[in-house]
Amino acid sequence: MITREDILFITKETKKLQNFFENGYYEKVINKTKILLKKFPNQPILYNLIGLSYKQLNKFELAEKTFKSGLEVIPNNTSILVNLGATYRLQEKFNEAKKTLEQVLETDQKNFNALVNYANVLKDLNQNLKAIDYYNKALTINNKNQTLKINLASSYQMIGDFEKSKEILRNIHSEFPQNVLADQMFSSIHKYDNDQTHQKEMLEKLNRENITPNDKMILYFSIAKSFSDQKNPEMSSKYFIKANDLKFSLIKNFDFEKQTKYLTNPKHIFKDFVFDQNTSTKKPELIFIVGLPRSGTTLTHQIISSHSQIFGAGESPILKNVFVKKFENDDFIKNMISLDNNQNEFKENLKIELLDLFKQYDNNLIILDKAPLNLVWLGFIHILFPTAKIIHCKRNLKDTALSIYKNTFEGWALPWSYNQEYLVKFINLYKELMAFWHSKMPGYIYDCHYEKLVNDPIEETKKLIKFCNLEWEENCLDHTKNKTGIKTVSIEQARNPIYNKSVNLSESYLKYLHFLNKISE
Repeated sequence: MITREDILFITKETKKLQNFFENGYYEKVINKTKILLKKFPNQPILYNLIGLSYKQLNKFELAEKTFKSGLEVIPNNTSILVNLGATYRLQEKFNEAKKTLEQVLETDQKNFNALVNYANVLKDLNQNLKAIDYYNKALTINNKNQTLKINLASSYQMIGDFEKSKEILRNIHSEFPQNVLADQMFSSIHKYDNDQTHQKEMLEKLNRENITPNDKMILYFSIAKSFSDQKNPEMSSKYFIKANDLKFSLIKNFDFEKQTKYLTNPKHIFKDFVFDQNTSTKKPELIFIVGLPRSGTTLTHQIISSHSQIFGAGESPILKNVFVKKFENDDFIKNMISLDNNQNEFKENLKIELLDLFKQYDNNLIILDKAPLNLVWLGFIHILFPTAKIIHCKRNLKDTALSIYKNTFEGWALPWSYNQEYLVKFINLYKELMAFWHSKMPGYIYDCHYEKLVNDPIEETKKLIKFCNLEWEENCLDHTKNKTGIKTVSIEQARNPIYNKSVNLSESYLKYLHFLNKISE
């Protein structure tokens, strides 16, 4: 039985531990809290402190184990359940995350943290209309949470409701003027043309005291975009160079060879491997859109996912998460390329594992995945899913490079894109790898040319749908009505009717961004 003195002691100690946590001493929190837990095993805050510390250290499996241990001792504890659900989400265990958070919401419909985390999971699964509903429910409880409002604005952007998104972002501007993420999101969907109001506001923010390098970098990209809208390539280039140089300087431990081994190694792994050349006429279980970022993958995704038999999963992390771990294992590669029938079970089990992950999005429809750099896994995809359809988006490489350079990507993804030299090198490696895949798998990969698609959308869309072994549907000609979520920087362009204004756009930048001249088709 816990005494009053015990309660006072626990309160005092947990305050100390929370202070350590807030200051980033996660290992210390774990070690000290474990000692306390032996004496007081019924205190949920102790399990939460340990589990959340593991999360901060990216040790998600240990965090999950800790929260589960807590639930064994304190069944149905709300705070532990919410943290477990959030941990499942970080591991892309979306079904487990949903079930866990639903368990909380069944008994506590106004649990703020459960509502937010549940909305986040729905957003991850590209179920943005449902996510919006839960974000709004959370807002009725706390309408001052910046992150919540940013996520809500983002969800509205994903379904193409830009006016609603702008309304929320203007609200953030007025309440939290220092929030540059709101500036970034606003600039991504706003057409500046002759409107200089927001542009001037962002330029003024650059001069504020104690501005962080990261905030300055975000503003540089957004300001550059505003000048680009105003058809001022000189000023646009000036700020794009500032933005990219600053972001690249913030990247730690960058290793180009390590970053690009997935582009170079397949040519050695599959050098002597003979792929099945038969192309399937069956309906595929999976469709993959690959290519360089900014090559038209989002537009292609919106067109195909307009079909009634397709669920557009957007840029799914599934293949990367599974293959990157296994790629380091020589036995995995040997088993994958082995023609020995004894390895068929190994491949079948992996296929089932991946299908189960993809079916989290929708168990009844064909899943469309448009993570562009899945192009590095095409050999493995063909072995496991010979009926899958591979669509390779091709675009003028100078235009593609310019578009990559003009954008900042989520988190620290694509670090090579912020350095002009490495960007050119990456594009050259991409060219070599795609030429290799085409030579090894003739007929398996469909090249969708961006320029052809925007100049003759009807004919090219019909070709796409035919390649996917799908019956023709007129819906595919009006992708603007498609409410499938768009999570990429192409969000504004892909919600508009097809246009060709971006074709050969790089020509006006050659004078200011000299690295573009080093890129050839």
